[in-house]
Amino acid sequence: MTDFAHRHTSSYYRNFAFASVILACFAGLPSGYLYHTSVGLLAATVFLGGVHTAVSVLGSSFIGGRGRKEHAIYFTVQCVVLTLLITVSPIRGFFGIIVLPLASQSIFDLRPRNATVVCVYLFLINIALWAIPYGWSGASQALINYSTGFAFTIVFTIISRQALQARAREQKLREEVESANRQLRDYAAQAGDLATTRERNRVAREIHDGVGHYLTVIKTQLDAAAALLPAQPGPARESILKAASLSSEALEDVRRSVGALRADTGRPPLREALKELVAQGSPIPTFAVEGSPRPLTPAVEHALFRAVQEGLTNIRKHARATSALLILDFRVPQRIRLELSDNGIGLAPQPSASGFGLTGLRERIELLGGQVETANRLDGGFALTVEVPA
Repeated sequence: MTDFAHRHTSSYYRNFAFASVILACFAGLPSGYLYHTSVGLLAATVFLGGVHTAVSVLGSSFIGGRGRKEHAIYFTVQCVVLTLLITVSPIRGFFGIIVLPLASQSIFDLRPRNATVVCVYLFLINIALWAIPYGWSGASQALINYSTGFAFTIVFTIISRQALQARAREQKLREEVESANRQLRDYAAQAGDLATTRERNRVAREIHDGVGHYLTVIKTQLDAAAALLPAQPGPARESILKAASLSSEALEDVRRSVGALRADTGRPPLREALKELVAQGSPIPTFAVEGSPRPLTPAVEHALFRAVQEGLTNIRKHARATSALLILDFRVPQRIRLELSDNGIGLAPQPSASGFGLTGLRERIELLGGQVETANRLDGGFALTVEVPA
């Protein structure tokens, strides 16, 4: 139940209680008037009863959702009106219960300390009206009579208030659970979309790094064959055979990528795989291993292999290099560093936007907690450096 609904439910109970008690009290006025001939007292009682009723109904809207000042004004006015009302009333005894709805309302709307003040005041006013004319005997009898009514009203109100609060807490908790479930469904949908996007990017990287590399080298070999064929058919034939061999390797790489993306199976250990890779085109890099090699996880080996593929593809397509150097460095504990450099033209001062290859490479390495650095070398050429935990 919202605060708005809670306030309105409380107001319904309060208005019903006010109406019931006021009607019950004023129903006895005609008989009381038979023993009290003052028309002025009767008129004052009816007038004050109307004021009390109007303040009770209109005051609910006045104090609804407002602060302490408005509550203080409302309860002060009501206490004054009720004091005058039960004082001028031509009947005593039963008429005193007209204060009970306000006592109940104070428990609903005020802090416990302030509600206690209101309830004690209303109780003592009724006792005083009997103590003043009849002394201690009247006060003691009134104390006994009114204690039961006030006790029942207070206990019943506290129980009702706790029940309404429990219902409001239950409704709020239900709304929070529903909101949390909606958020979980949204997060699950977002997680599914993110997983799909990541898998698509992974497949795209595999295609780019694997097939893209082989197609680049094959094109280089076929271009060389086309250039050599008129004058040197022998070397041209060797280039064609080399291209055919690379096509077979490309098909095998495609099978690995499509059929075993979950694990890079079928490839030889990293050192042997890199030796085969560097020998597939021109220039052929010098390959060196520094430090003592140690076993690597399949994910790390796969990422490093693809990094070298991407670097060699860029060298052979764009660098115009005549030599290159590939270093696999195991010297730092729990880290492995790979550096591929060339003596080509390097990166332009204002390069165009990076292609998918380097972007995919960075994504691949960052997923492993590593980093990729690219920069021109001081003595000319370009260097690609990859470092990952291993």
